[in-house]
Amino acid sequence: MKQTTKQAIQASFRTLLLAKSLDKITVRDIVEDCGLTRNTFYYHYEDIYDLFDDYLDTCMYQVWQSLPPGSRWNTLLLRLLDCLCETPQMGRHIFFSNKRDAVRSYLNKILSTVLDRYMDETMQGLQLDAADRRLICDTCTHALYGLIEQSLTGPDAPLLRQRLSRVTQCFEGGIRSALEYCAAHSIKEVSP
Repeated sequence: MKQTTKQAIQASFRTLLLAKSLDKITVRDIVEDCGLTRNTFYYHYEDIYDLFDDYLDTCMYQVWQSLPPGSRWNTLLLRLLDCLCETPQMGRHIFFSNKRDAVRSYLNKILSTVLDRYMDETMQGLQLDAADRRLICDTCTHALYGLIEQSLTGPDAPLLRQRLSRVTQCFEGGIRSALEYCAAHSIKEVSP
């Protein structure tokens, strides 16, 4: 029962997020949309932002569960983005909210997790320093996040999926090359 109620609240939240900014969604909007009481809402969530965090976690979990083993990292990334920003308008409703810093942190966590998973698969057989691996992962994470934010907050939002798909294809060879280079050249060898 508890899970069904949370699902109803999240479904209403998603519907409202498609229509208006995160900052303009109220508890009243949600309970009216899903036919629950305010007390029921507050039993499950402290506020809208607590609901938003749970919604993001639910999206991520559903995407992880829906992908077959061995799925490519860019497929995972694109599905996560589709879940979080079903439409360019929904993406703007999230990115132009007061919760923008939390969204930045959350997306960076997702991107880093996806890239770490890809790097685990790619670096098999390579002896790589942990600091180099982290550097490569962080650089790619920030580049991808920058592309996502720039696209969603600018006029290129409809092209985001296409641009992100192309960038992830380009990154595949680049990440592998960076890993191989770092494995062949220790940090001490490239220090000034």
